[in-house]
Amino acid sequence: MKWLIFVGLLAILSGCSGTAWETVDDIQPQEPVEVWQREAYAITVSLPKDAVLLRQEAGYSCYCAAETGLEVTTQVFLASDLDSALRQLTQLPADRLLVVQTTRFGLPEYQFAWYRPGEPGQMCRADLVMDGMTCYAVICATPETAGDAMGSAVREVIATFGLYYDEQV
Repeated sequence: MKWLIFVGLLAILSGCSGTAWETVDDIQPQEPVEVWQREAYAITVSLPKDAVLLRQEAGYSCYCAAETGLEVTTQVFLASDLDSALRQLTQLPADRLLVVQTTRFGLPEYQFAWYRPGEPGQMCRADLVMDGMTCYAVICATPETAGDAMGSAVREVIATFGLYYDEQV
């Protein structure tokens, strides 16, 4: 009797070893799809008159004013929290930065500055607005040799920082 039960179970289980069909498409897109960028605001900022676009990608633009060497970068990116956003922008841990928190557009705004080593080194000042996980940053970088001479130009750029959403898209 045990033998018949064993044979019956074996027959039932052997029927499960048929061809397996997969219903999920394994083809992955080669380019990353940035769905969140469709819902993100666009950054608006007033640039110096002689600013030239150096590099532009999805959510990133870098301009340079040839006469003064002022670099203005706008960046839209994702970050889970302030520490992560600061590290993405500066490559420094948050505890090494003095961050001033205010409010802009009804959203939390963070202003901070740091030194970017290199040849030549740059003094950087940033304004960061966070809308949940979406971050909007304007970074002004001046050559270290300029000292405070370009402070007013940097303040002008950061003062014109705005967010825009095109409802036509």
